[in-house]
Amino acid sequence: MTFAPDPRESRAEQRLLRLSIHVTLATGLVGAAMGLCLGSRSVLFDGVYSLVDVAMTGLALIVSKLLATEGSRRFQFGYWHFEPMVAAFNGTILTLSCLYALLDAVSLLLDGGNRIEFGAASAYAGVSALVCLAMAWRVARGARELDSDLLRVDARAFLVGGLVSLALLASFMIGLALEKAGRGDLAPYVDPLVLAAIILAVAPLPVLTVVRGLREVFLVAPRALDARVRATMEAARARHGFLGFTSYVAKIGRARFIDAYFLLPPDYPPATVGAFDAIRDEIARDLGAAETQLWLNVSFTADAKWT
Repeated sequence: MTFAPDPRESRAEQRLLRLSIHVTLATGLVGAAMGLCLGSRSVLFDGVYSLVDVAMTGLALIVSKLLATEGSRRFQFGYWHFEPMVAAFNGTILTLSCLYALLDAVSLLLDGGNRIEFGAASAYAGVSALVCLAMAWRVARGARELDSDLLRVDARAFLVGGLVSLALLASFMIGLALEKAGRGDLAPYVDPLVLAAIILAVAPLPVLTVVRGLREVFLVAPRALDARVRATMEAARARHGFLGFTSYVAKIGRARFIDAYFLLPPDYPPATVGAFDAIRDEIARDLGAAETQLWLNVSFTADAKWT
């Protein structure tokens, strides 16, 4: 059993990705410009992080369009493997961006800090936090409805951006308080300290994205899917009197790939092709083929070497 992408879901996914690109590009340009004008490395990092994410979301949009097709003679199993590859690449780029910014923050601290205009920076951080968190909620809802890893990665990026902006807002308010309290000598350290703290807090998210993507690229079998498939096959084996079975599973993006082989007794009563097809349909229903994108192959043999 193979599956064809739902064109309505593909269009909905692509609309959300386009919206994400427009919003991220706008916030990234504003953030980069504000960072340069205010001399704030943390605001500049926030803007550059968003601009990098624009490129990654554009790549995700291209993959989404590929997933809306049924493959070609060159890619006969479809384009599902591109989804975890893009996720891993996205996470790698954002992780390297975090590493560079962390080194920059340490350099600023060693050089005596960085003085900025906290009032204007606070206004930017507040608006940026609202926009990013609103988009994180909207894209995450779309990811759940469409079961899209591309949107899940994008939602996490917006969540990271929103949390970064909230941290910036809190730090700039602290900087204002220090200046009003007559401790302006400490204020220059606020910007690099907050930049370093933010990076240490958010870096695990893109790293986790890399790990998840690579698990699918290397076809590591998901434990939950493997357990469900084995339970379904065991029930079918017992129900139909087969000797045993072997199953192989993989998750690639939103697609589940399952190969199963049933070992029949040598004296198994002759059955029609339709009877075996009925068993396949039964297994597909038990595995929820109607609710998920499933690539299912079920074979029957009396020779153990074919299992």
